[in-house]
Amino acid sequence: MELGDRCAFSARLARGRQPFQPEHVEPKWARDRVFDVGHIRLEVALDFAARALSGTATHRLSAIVDDLREIAFDAAEMAISAVRVSGEAASFECEGAKLKISFPRAMRAGEEAKIAIDYCAKPRRGLYFVGPDEAYPDKPVEAWTQGEDEDSHYWFPCYDYPNDRVTSEVIATVPEKFTAVSNGALLSATSDPSRGTRTFHWHHDVAHSAYLISLAAGEFVEIQDRAGDVPVLYYVHPGREDDARRAFGHTPRMIRFFERRIGVPYPYAKYSQVAVTDFIFGGMENTSATTQTADTLHDARAHLDFTSDPLVAHELAHQWWGDLLTCRDWAHAWLNEGFATYFEALWCEEDKGADEFAWNLRQDRENYLEEDSHRYRRPIVCNRYRAPIELFDRHLYEKGCLVLHMLRREVGDALFFRALNLYCTRHRGANVITQDLQRAFEDGTGRNLDWFFDQWVYREGHPELEVSHSFDDKQKLLSVTVKQTHKTENTTAAFRFSATIALMDGDGAETRHRVEIKEREQTFHFVCDAAPKAVSFDPAHDILKTLKHKRSREALELVLKKAPEAIARGGAARELGKEGSPQATAALREAILTDAFWGVRADAAAALGEIRTAQAKAALLEGLKVEHPKARRAVVRALGAFRNDTEAADAIARLLEKGDPSYFVEAEAALALGKTRDPRAFELLSAALSRDSYLEAIRAHAFSGMAELRDERAIGVAREWSAYGRPPRARVAAIGTLGRCAELGDARRAEILDFLAPLVDDREFMVRLRVPGAFEDIGDPRAIAPLTRLRDHDLDGRVQRRAQEAIDAIVQGRSRVEEGARLREQMDKMREDSVNLRERLDKLEASARAKP
Repeated sequence: MELGDRCAFSARLARGRQPFQPEHVEPKWARDRVFDVGHIRLEVALDFAARALSGTATHRLSAIVDDLREIAFDAAEMAISAVRVSGEAASFECEGAKLKISFPRAMRAGEEAKIAIDYCAKPRRGLYFVGPDEAYPDKPVEAWTQGEDEDSHYWFPCYDYPNDRVTSEVIATVPEKFTAVSNGALLSATSDPSRGTRTFHWHHDVAHSAYLISLAAGEFVEIQDRAGDVPVLYYVHPGREDDARRAFGHTPRMIRFFERRIGVPYPYAKYSQVAVTDFIFGGMENTSATTQTADTLHDARAHLDFTSDPLVAHELAHQWWGDLLTCRDWAHAWLNEGFATYFEALWCEEDKGADEFAWNLRQDRENYLEEDSHRYRRPIVCNRYRAPIELFDRHLYEKGCLVLHMLRREVGDALFFRALNLYCTRHRGANVITQDLQRAFEDGTGRNLDWFFDQWVYREGHPELEVSHSFDDKQKLLSVTVKQTHKTENTTAAFRFSATIALMDGDGAETRHRVEIKEREQTFHFVCDAAPKAVSFDPAHDILKTLKHKRSREALELVLKKAPEAIARGGAARELGKEGSPQATAALREAILTDAFWGVRADAAAALGEIRTAQAKAALLEGLKVEHPKARRAVVRALGAFRNDTEAADAIARLLEKGDPSYFVEAEAALALGKTRDPRAFELLSAALSRDSYLEAIRAHAFSGMAELRDERAIGVAREWSAYGRPPRARVAAIGTLGRCAELGDARRAEILDFLAPLVDDREFMVRLRVPGAFEDIGDPRAIAPLTRLRDHDLDGRVQRRAQEAIDAIVQGRSRVEEGARLREQMDKMREDSVNLRERLDKLEASARAKP
């Protein structure tokens, strides 16, 4: 499962780290089972007008224990009309979300039975009906399922937990013009003209967990492709065929690449991707039949600097990691999501090279560190949660991915992929826990890896490092000291890991040393003919860590210019932004204009935005001509740091008015202009709201720019765009702007609170997910009542948790509104003073050098 923008779990909280769960939350263990389901047959008819379904669910199961007289299925909010056990009527009762069935006679262990359940339901979860209404008349009619984590039992009775695996078939009757897509192979598609319906019969013959059983129905066209003998199918609405090929076109290559890397052929009858409207995640890896958000379909202009490949690769990787092998219980869900996230990165490495791969992992690292520092810290394997969805976070995805990368670097590529193949083949078609992965790696490498899994998977946190170095010219000896400084309650022991130390001479030639770190403080000594001009610790950024390593400006400039890895050059650029001298600025200017990799150019631009001198501004203005749109985005973003600077604002305004080939560069210009607080900004941003763009990027950034202006006129505009009927992503952006505008005074705060309160009942999921953040921005205790309603009534666990976090922040007085605004103003003033002082000193130095 892909989290979409992954923003659902990335609230930008100013409050400090909180416990992952309250102390009263008890551990949850894998379910016990008294029966084993072997096959599920679903025969369902969808009623789109009533938003309902009816049908029969037949389970072929066997008893695990003797004298089995009663079983319970998960079945929520459905009406059961009859139950038959091997053709004989059976008594039953519904109790809460359970369907309890009494057998006509007791079953003995190993005995099989068929349980047929006739039912109907109007699901609020699990199966979602989408269609037009008065506000969105063009929305297509669809139905689609989302079973993970435990929502399948809202649309069919089942054992809804991952530690049981079944083969399945879905026989779905839908309107005649519709196509129904499900797991496995399509056995038949028959029409009934008298009823105006079509019935699709799909059969999946590889056992999988109930949450992976899927159904998507709508007026789709089918686009056919192949990966060897595997049919590869894309389902989209008519008119989106070109967008589908842009989004999904690399799928066959990905399949072949994953087959080579894993050493296990794609295991199912076909692979399909169906793009659906209003999907509540980015994608869902239903076995052989992935559901993708239609938002990933994009036009040629978006394709300049956007790709669906990460999403597509992530869901495809799940066909092995999550579907063929499935976590036994949610505590081990990183075996699904961490693996898919890493294979998403591996595809990037295969398709775009090592530098893009490193940049991908850097973003994963930064996402995890943000959650760790601002929200909570927990072990990857964790069984203390209220709802399973709470585990689907940055620790599960990004940290899990980074742990696999460190394991790869620890054992080497050959042994890493050999052990992965052993893990996959040994547990193919089974449920797994982390110990299974560890045993496979120990058997495949001959290594004892208790220490690795203990510190990275079962313990929380990561190493926080301080590195220093010195050179003894008499002894020709370089000393590098590594200190582990983390001091948290459960992360006091030293981490053990191997790292690279790179020594660079004046020509950029490097000598590299591999060291093992396992103490709180260690010093390593290297014999050198002369002092290295630059020392880099972990130059490829392979280790999950935070790092403080003070290096001279000259060393950083050398690394920026000569380091073989772009990720090391980018890191040097970031550090030079803190140094801020004219020489550093000149080096950063050169990097923007000449570095071969867009990411280094982007980091150099960000660093110049931190420096904020006239020289830095001039370099950024030159940088507006760089060709790569991602680098150009960063240049525009950095120019926004020049508040109240007419020259910077002029350049941004010209770009915004003229437009850019890239949606995202143009969008960045809208936000940057707002940050400059130029007098023209409000009118230009208002005009930008008329521009359609992929993912509403331009409108969303225009609203963010309005929030930066501190202009009361933004409130009325944001209220207008928050209305139901506006594009959902634009609504979300407008709501965020309203939260920020609460800084403008008590009267406006009360007005905004009153306006936002009803949105906790909004029909749009993205809106309900965003509202808690706006209330937290406002920081007013009056927001607790609507937040409590949202927490207690919303069906989605992500919304519930986000509402509770906002309540906690308000109760604890950690809102960032008043204090955050004051601190921002103080920081801005300090930066301006620092820039002015630096420029005066530069002029004095230049004057002194000019004197005879």
